[in-house]
Amino acid sequence: MEPEAKYTLVGASVLVLLALLTGAIVWLASASRSTDVQRYTIYFARQSLEGLQERSDVRMKGIRVGAVTGFSFAAQRPGTVEVRIGVDPATPVKASTRAVVDRNLITGLATIRLQNLTEDSPLVNRSRPGQTDPVIAEGASQLQQFSETANELAQRAGETMRRLNTTLSDQNQAALAETLVNLRNLSRSADGAVTRADAALTSIARTADAVGVATTGVSRDVHRLADRYDTLGAEATTSLRDASAAMRQISGDVSQLSRHAESLLVDSNAEMRLTSQQLRGTADAVGLAARKFRDPRATFFGPGEASLGPGESR
Repeated sequence: MEPEAKYTLVGASVLVLLALLTGAIVWLASASRSTDVQRYTIYFARQSLEGLQERSDVRMKGIRVGAVTGFSFAAQRPGTVEVRIGVDPATPVKASTRAVVDRNLITGLATIRLQNLTEDSPLVNRSRPGQTDPVIAEGASQLQQFSETANELAQRAGETMRRLNTTLSDQNQAALAETLVNLRNLSRSADGAVTRADAALTSIARTADAVGVATTGVSRDVHRLADRYDTLGAEATTSLRDASAAMRQISGDVSQLSRHAESLLVDSNAEMRLTSQQLRGTADAVGLAARKFRDPRATFFGPGEASLGPGESR
């Protein structure tokens, strides 16, 4: 009887646990259905969705804000996978929000990470019943960025190797060898050139010393000449002053002589006028006497009858 009682107790316990589990599942399902969520659509074209499943986490800044509700290939966008998510309505999904697929390297499970490029962008308009869900743009994951960077580096490395092969062609190698030979010859002749340069520098230094000595002598001569010219200038100034005084004295004497000459000219002019008047009177008297002595007979006997005028008589 005891084994049968134990089996009955175990069976009853199992039935109770199954009932509790069923009730919990129903409660969780009803709670999830009654929870208000905001639905969005994401179109992935560049990122791999390996490890992404329904009910996979949707995170923002490390916090779980929702889950993946479904995904399928987009008929209107060839090569694109349409992923539908439901997130908490309080999640700040903005116009600059981008969706990135993160993958756990150990488990291989993928999650969707929402990141805001700028915090000052406006919020995305919420969908209403009967309307299509708003779309969140696809972003670029760090793994994808690393892959693109690696591809770009590989392309640049290939281009660099191609340029190196072009640079190290046979013609360029010959030119490089010739350049090296010229450099070796130039280095051999560099010692002689340095010696000649030292000699030239020594000669230049000597010439500079001689020029310095000559410059010093010229400077002394210039100072002496300047002193002499200063002395000559002072003497010439004194001579000019003396000559100026003598000229002023001569000018005074000439002015005095001019005044004397003017007075003499005035006196001589008066005397000459008087003398000329006397000479004129003398000339008139001489002329009268000459006329009288022209006819002596008339002078002694009087004029002839022919020369008498009317009413005159001898």
